[in-house]
Amino acid sequence: MIKRLFTLRICALLMLLGMGLSSCQQEAPDLSKKERDARLIGTWTIIETAGRETLPGDKQIIFNKDGSCIGFHYPGGKRLFYTEGNNHLFVFVYGKGVKVSNWTYDDYYQIEGEKLYLWMSEEDMNARKYESAVTYIRKPNS
Repeated sequence: MIKRLFTLRICALLMLLGMGLSSCQQEAPDLSKKERDARLIGTWTIIETAGRETLPGDKQIIFNKDGSCIGFHYPGGKRLFYTEGNNHLFVFVYGKGVKVSNWTYDDYYQIEGEKLYLWMSEEDMNARKYESAVTYIRKPNS
């Protein structure tokens, strides 16, 4: 009897733990109604800067018409992007597994001709601190 009661308690504890972990999963936001700056659509290749290390995921970024994007060094799985105000870029990254949850990263951008500048802060963008920006050039025919 005591053995059966102990087994039931262990099973109940495991069920509660499983339900608790599954409820921690963040749901993906509905991005279908979010704004996407069409000027970003295409393939962008980084312009390497002397003295600055470039992570492999940052060397080329691709923005697709369906809202998905490829590139960026953020951990996780599939990436979706949207914009606000023609200068604020958001990249939603789906988590992989239990340890990495969904996350939204944001940057500020400016497009000048065939160049894309990405800044980590709005202040740097507004001050046009190009030395702190990551600069990309549009790949022809994209």
